[in-house]
Amino acid sequence: MSRPAFLLLAAVIVSPAAAYLVYRAAKELGFLDPPASREHALRREILAAIYALLIFLPVFLFGWERRFPRVWVVFGVATGAALVFFAVGGAMAARALWKIRREAASLPDAPAHPPLERHDF
Repeated sequence: MSRPAFLLLAAVIVSPAAAYLVYRAAKELGFLDPPASREHALRREILAAIYALLIFLPVFLFGWERRFPRVWVVFGVATGAALVFFAVGGAMAARALWKIRREAASLPDAPAHPPLERHDF
């Protein structure tokens, strides 16, 4: 068996286990629970946008630098569209979160932002 075929087989076998581990970690960390407030939901959106940018940006830049082969042009367009989608979503969530915090800070007896919850694991 050639090395690329072995790596493909290993990726196919390991992928479901890795996906399950990510799912369990997200569940244990509370990412799959319903958001406690609007602010919490916006923080999740921002975090998802950052992760998407960390995943898609290197792929897009590598493909752009290599001048996406003809077969990969559709993949490049999809990656660029995903980058734009998540960047816009993250920016909108960040702006909404900023507005919520700014309104909370302008109230006379309210703290600038609610205290962070502490979880001891």
